[in-house]
This record gives sequence, C-alpha cells and structure tokens, in this order.
Amino acid sequence: MFEGLSKYLSIVLDYSVVLEYSNGVWFDELTNLVEDKGIDCYIDDTFKILHKCVVQQQDPKDYHVQNAIRSLMQSLMSTNTLHVVHTCNTEYFIEQVKDLPECCILTTKTGIFTKRLYEKAPEFNGDVAIVTNTGVKIFHSVAELIETYPLPSISGLAGNNTFIDSDGRASIDDIVISTEGDKFVLEKRLSGGAEGMVFTTSNPKYVAKIYHKGVITPLRWAKLKKLTELGITSHGFCTPQHLLYFRGVPVGYTMFIGKGTTLSNVFDGPDAILENFPDWTRLDVCETLLSLIGKYLYLHMHNIIAGDIQLKNALIYTSSTQYLIDMDSVQVGNLPCPVGTEEFTDPRLWGRDFSGFVRTLEDEDYSIAMLVFTVLFCGLHPYATRKGAETLREEIVNRNFPYTLDNSDTEHIPLGGYDHIWEYLPENLRIMLYKTFREGKSYEAVCWRAAVEEYMRDLENFVYDDPEAYKLFPCENYKQASVDVEAVRAQLKAKLEAKKAREAHTEAVSQTEKKAFGNVPSGRFVSSSVGGANSYRPVNFDKEPEPSPFAKPSGTGLNESRPSSAPVNSNPIEEPAKKKKFFGLF
Repeated sequence: MFEGLSKYLSIVLDYSVVLEYSNGVWFDELTNLVEDKGIDCYIDDTFKILHKCVVQQQDPKDYHVQNAIRSLMQSLMSTNTLHVVHTCNTEYFIEQVKDLPECCILTTKTGIFTKRLYEKAPEFNGDVAIVTNTGVKIFHSVAELIETYPLPSISGLAGNNTFIDSDGRASIDDIVISTEGDKFVLEKRLSGGAEGMVFTTSNPKYVAKIYHKGVITPLRWAKLKKLTELGITSHGFCTPQHLLYFRGVPVGYTMFIGKGTTLSNVFDGPDAILENFPDWTRLDVCETLLSLIGKYLYLHMHNIIAGDIQLKNALIYTSSTQYLIDMDSVQVGNLPCPVGTEEFTDPRLWGRDFSGFVRTLEDEDYSIAMLVFTVLFCGLHPYATRKGAETLREEIVNRNFPYTLDNSDTEHIPLGGYDHIWEYLPENLRIMLYKTFREGKSYEAVCWRAAVEEYMRDLENFVYDDPEAYKLFPCENYKQASVDVEAVRAQLKAKLEAKKAREAHTEAVSQTEKKAFGNVPSGRFVSSSVGGANSYRPVNFDKEPEPSPFAKPSGTGLNESRPSSAPVNSNPIEEPAKKKKFFGLF
C-alpha cells in the first residue's frame, strides 16, 4: 500500500495516520518501509499532544495505537531518523519543513492536520500523500490537493425538515430494540427536556434517550447512525451507542450516563465553585481545563466538531473526570451542527443559519479559547466588564477586553478577584488571551492545550514563590485552599534526595544490570538542522511520570489562606515534579 512512498527521503507524518490505520498490516508495512529505506520522519508537538489525548481517553478501540506508536518510535530512534519540530502551529511547522528535499506530507482526508492545510493553504515545496482505505493518493502541492480533492460539501440532509418518527411514544416498561436486535426495557425516567426524555434501562451500562414527536429529522438520524459507527466508548463521552426503535420506528438511542453537575453550575463565580469544590486550587482548574480540551481534540480526531461548546454541555465530577453531553447535536463530517450559543461562538458566524453550513476547526478554535478563559476565570466571560456597555453583545462586537498585558489598567475588570487571576496567569497565556479577545487573533485548539499544560506544570513544580498564585481567587479573603510553598518544596527536595540515594545504591549493587523495556521505549533524540538551532530539543522517552505531590488541605502541603506580597517568579526546585503516570509513549 505504501510502496509509492519509497522514493521520498523524508516524510512529514500526521498523527491521524497512526490513529486511523495502525490496527492492521498496513501500518506494519509503513514502519518497515521507513526503517528499510532510512526515511527521515518529521513530527511536531501536536503529534505528541494528540497521542496524549488519545491515551487519556482510554477508549478500548484505541489500545492498538499504543503498540503502533511504540513500534514506530523504536524503529525511528534505532535508525536516527526521528525529528521533532517544537511547535503546535501548523503554519510554523510547515515553514520549518517546506524545503526538505524529496519530502511529502503523509496524512488522512479527515485528519486535523489535513483540515488545517485546507484552512491555511500554506506553501509547501513537496508532495501531499493522503492515506485512504484503497491506497495512497499523491498530490504534488497543497494547492493541488485543495483544488482537485476538496472537502465534502454540506450534506443534502441538512435542508430536509421532515420527520421520520410516529405517534407511538415509548415510555416506562416499554421495550425498545436496537439496530443489532438487542432489547432494552425502559425502567425509570431520569430527566426530561425539550427534545425528549432519558430513562434507565434493563442494561445498567446504558440509559436511553427517547425523543418527543417531531424531533427526529433525517439529518439527526443520519448523524446518530454515524456516531454509533465511530465506536467511541470512552466513558467521558455520552455518545450514542445503539440506535433504538419502538414498533419498528426510530425513537432514540442508548448512551453511557455521566456523573456530576454541569460546568455552568460549578463555574459560576466564587460562591458556586467554592461550594462544590472547597479544596480546589489553581491546579485543579488547570486539570479540568486540560481534560476538557483533550476531549474536544479527541472529537476533532474523529472528524467531529462539537459546534455548540458551552458550560451547559459538559458535566464535571472531579477535576480529572468530566463528561461531554448533548452529543447528538455535534457536527459529524458534513452533517452540520444546527445549534450554537452566541456567547461562545465566533462573531463571524453570528446571524448565520447553523444548519446551513459546515463549520471548520478555525470556527471551533474561538469556542475553545472561550472555554479556556471562562474556566480559568471560574465562570467569568472575557468581555464581562465594569462600567461598560449595556449588553454583552456590544462588548463582544467592540472587543472590549478589559485586561492589559502590563496590568496597567484595571478600571473595567470585574471585582471579586478576577483582576488578580489575570495578574497571576503566566505571560504566555495572558498574551494568547489578549491577542484573541482584543486583537482577534486565532490560535489552534492544540496550542491552547499546550499553553494550559505548561501552566499546570509550573503549578505542579511550585515555580511561583507567592502562595496567592495557587489560589482559585488570589488576594481575596474567601475561605479557600492555599499552599505553603516552602513546605511543599522541602517535601519535594527530600523526596528527590531519597530517590537519588536509591538510584546510587542500585547502581553500586549492579553496574551491569539493565532496565527491561516496559511502558515506553528507550532511545535518543536525533537532532536536525532544519528550522535553526532552537527548533528542536531532546525528547526524553525514558522518564515515567509519577503522581503529583500537590496535596489537598488535609495534607501537610496546604494550610489556611494567608496573604503575601512576594512577587511571582520562576524558582523551580532542583528537579521538576513529575506528572501522573499513564500508559503510552509520550
């Protein structure tokens, strides 16, 4: 299948190839080809981040991806042909590799990277190879790809407003049957809404959403069918698992049930968030945000755009456990999402009929940026201001973002600690937020995840001297968790010294014993001159993360809130604290 790639000296590898085609002999063929021909492979930080997102969802259908990544990386590192460009920006990545001789981009039609190529149309002086189920289609430029192989136009079902249900309504004690013939007894009503009702079923793994009459259109049913075919069974997504029929007529679908309360009930200012999670610190907020962005990126990898991102469309159980709900409204391929929330939607799309066009990843980038700000600021909208316009819509249109990069003007920032949240954010995040909401710049969703992850890493490593930096609401007298920075650093230092002592003892006992390969491959990073000296840095595949030492108030690392005027700065301990362990390569 990949024999046509043997003529290239290097390949720009998109993660979608691994995700979509690693469960079979084709990927083994690719790995062997790259190894036998000594083809250089170039990836960026997005590749690694997307792999993290896949690993963290723990969807059984993706388990083969772990082995594929491990095999591929071992092969590339053993032949010194792995190169990493440290950026999440597609255009910058292409800029660094565009002049490689005899090079091609290897991707898939529905991959995130490919969609960015269609959106941005960057200049690339090599070929683009699209992997399909029947082989590899090769185009001699990005322009040729876009012109001769366009993305699918909107489905004709989008304009069909007829209904395919009947007067018969399934209710308690009724038996509904799936497409596969499985029977589900509707047992207890859990909730109801404008679209339908949710019931527990005779199968404790699933609940059933049964629509009201006049809700199921051909578009909705086609979308539900597509979602079930994707086979997403990660419990963080309340996606359709079975299509349901009652008396031979479509009535709804089964799904996993989510736990917790909606984000909108938690991220609704100081009272709400401290009532729901009184022990939270900034680290918990970052963990929540990372988890949420990872879920949306996972949808993007499956050709799904959420469309209607808002705080009401996700449940939160803990900082590491959230559930995306109302998944039957998302955009799947060219089947559009017909709804949207204005406050979370790019103003460029206001006034348009959402069911009349296919949204792009760039459209979703704005909603992700909104999510980042709103969660970091515990429910505050970025255009919420003091002494401002009468309506939020006016503030959005005028880009009246009340924050400044140098913190020189706080007159219009809402009271209650929000000015200090901004003040204590890392510079990179403040710049990204400012450029987005004041200047209209757009950042890719994966860039937001990278920035939040960096912030979370700083919090885990306690690089800030000022304990206020770790509070949900810095410099406020709310009853909230705080951190004794020096005490925690002392604990981390003691732990590090103990670890070094153990390692020294182990080395003294056996100089020849080698560590057996387990979770991740060992190997070295191969540097490259492409992109300049600062474009690459070593990738350490050997470090295995461990749980963060960040304790809750009952632990020795936290105490009651105490004020401090110490400036925020970067003073990491001798060695950064490692992250929670998860299976995978990166």
